Amino acid sequence: MSVAGPPAGRGPALPLRGTVEGFYGPPWSPAERRAHLEFSADVGLNAYVYAPKNDAYHRSRWRDPYPAEELRQLADLADHARSLGIRFVYAISPGLSMRFADDADHRALAAKAAGLWDAGIESFALFFDDVPTELSRPEERDRWPGAGAAHGEACTRFVDDFLIPRGVREPLLVCPTDYAGTDASAYRQQFARTAPPEVVVAWTGPDIVVAAITREDVDRAAASYRRPLVLWDNYPVNDYEPSRLFLGPLTGRATDLAGSALVGVLANPMVQAVPSRIPLASVADWARDPGRYDPADSARRALLTVAGTGAVHLEPLVRACSAWPPSAAQDPDLLRAIDDALAGAPAALDVLTDRLDELARGCAAAAEPEPLVAALRPWLTAGASGATAGLAAVRLLRAATAERTTATPTASTPPIEALRAETGRALADAESHHANLLRPVIPPFVREVLRRTAPAPVAPDAGPYALLVTGPRPTAGDQVVTELCARRGYRVRPVATPSAADLDRAAAVIVTRGADDAAIDAVARVGAPLLAWHGLVPLGLARDSAVLLLHDRVRLVAPDDPLAAGLDGLVPVYRGPGKLTVADVGPQARVVARVADEDRAVLFHYATGAALADGSEAPAPRIGVFLSADGPAPWLVTPEGYALVAAAVDALLTRIPRQAGPAGVASPVAPATVGAPEGPPTRAGG
Repeated sequence: MSVAGPPAGRGPALPLRGTVEGFYGPPWSPAERRAHLEFSADVGLNAYVYAPKNDAYHRSRWRDPYPAEELRQLADLADHARSLGIRFVYAISPGLSMRFADDADHRALAAKAAGLWDAGIESFALFFDDVPTELSRPEERDRWPGAGAAHGEACTRFVDDFLIPRGVREPLLVCPTDYAGTDASAYRQQFARTAPPEVVVAWTGPDIVVAAITREDVDRAAASYRRPLVLWDNYPVNDYEPSRLFLGPLTGRATDLAGSALVGVLANPMVQAVPSRIPLASVADWARDPGRYDPADSARRALLTVAGTGAVHLEPLVRACSAWPPSAAQDPDLLRAIDDALAGAPAALDVLTDRLDELARGCAAAAEPEPLVAALRPWLTAGASGATAGLAAVRLLRAATAERTTATPTASTPPIEALRAETGRALADAESHHANLLRPVIPPFVREVLRRTAPAPVAPDAGPYALLVTGPRPTAGDQVVTELCARRGYRVRPVATPSAADLDRAAAVIVTRGADDAAIDAVARVGAPLLAWHGLVPLGLARDSAVLLLHDRVRLVAPDDPLAAGLDGLVPVYRGPGKLTVADVGPQARVVARVADEDRAVLFHYATGAALADGSEAPAPRIGVFLSADGPAPWLVTPEGYALVAAAVDALLTRIPRQAGPAGVASPVAPATVGAPEGPPTRAGG
């Protein structure tokens, strides 16, 4: 297909400008894909690559032909793309199971493509992304020095045996296994030697998800592959954090690309098809003329293009979701206003009030266009709720400031405790939404205001306490842990750096994701019972540990254990795809739950005296839990997830007797009521 040149008076466009449906998670529907193609044609995108990770016939069952109805849908989509002047590319991803030394599998690859060709699909790609980097079969290791050589030869055979006999002369698009970074590697050298010279390589930039890509990055990467590049831009994809939206303009991409080896861009969109159009419109702008691309101007036009007259109400939401990369601070302008307000800067509370009021009104008023607003509804609801909590905190902070600076409060000054109660209720509501709209921005501000306005304790704290080893700022997950401990008669002392006195006095220790390395080292040998979802290896609880993305269920394998909370089988622990902490535990650990589809442990414990994973002896019970960065935050955990966490806290805070466990090791016994723990708390105060 011929690619139209750029409009008169503009610089050179990238020849290939499109999207790759290459994310993990629920694929788009046929209707969403058709609408996406029409949008693409409207904004000047000219290519679409079909590669949804969760389509089994694209990836895990790549050898199998599509069922008739699914094949018809793909054929209709390809025909619709053709009618719009868009190149439809079907990507096959055989790398998980292909036997590269077996001629039968090469014939199977050609046969799979032939079935699609006969249905009217004329462009193909081969993807080897996210597959093993080493050859596993002896016959493959005997034939090739590494996976790069095998993958390159598979491409050559596909071109020679399938594409050329059908008269296809366009370069084959290939995503290699080594698809990120700019340096040469053994894989890239091997691939370059065996792949067809005209192959175009899909490359994600200097990393998988990137803030910036320079001309030097492009040049170095192209030299390492010795092939032209198409930028597989993992923007605005959100499959690794589906509770967030990325709606801002494309930023940080090279503008001096004339004469470079970059021949195109394929943006990987979000799981949400319609909201993806807002950032994708800016991708189209950049790809049409990188040298004259202006992100701010593109952002304004993109929102108007996608939202029309509804843009005015959606602008505050889009602004709140414009941070990039994902690690960047959400809404830095709002953060500055919050910092200024907490520092007592003149007029800062007025600025903050205006921003929060704008967000609340926009989220409440948004109504059109209906397909876009319907897809954005969870974030609009969360935004309105968060803004309401922020405004309540502003009122509380104003009243507290007035009380400190006024000798005699006026009759019109609201009582501080009433405002604190109102703010606490608003915070609880704001933290109940799974959709993440300024979650790291507004709730911490509200929590800090509640902390500053809390009444001084009337008497010194007494009784046993649990040491909560966390970050410098308390989180919603920390609050849930605090309340679980309080219900069992324990107060909680949160610390970032535990002292020797803290360790001596603590009846139990809980280690969260906020703990740093020094704090973890300090508590590793503490004589008190310990529960952790971070630092499992240095704490001795695991030989290896990792955080898995996009998981929301665990598999209970010891339903009789008190930590199972009376649950059995597959259990949803998160309200949406989240992060599970998994562990390779020692042989004397009792594993209560594992990952849903594999054997790694996610809930386990060691009894006093058991050998830990590092070979040392447990000085007291040790418990590992599946939680990650957010802990048991109310927006994240399901009632079942909460029950498992509550059972773990019960076991931690109970003076656990020794009894025979697996391999003769003592194991913890929690109270009989653990099987029916109370539900997640509804907070009414700070």
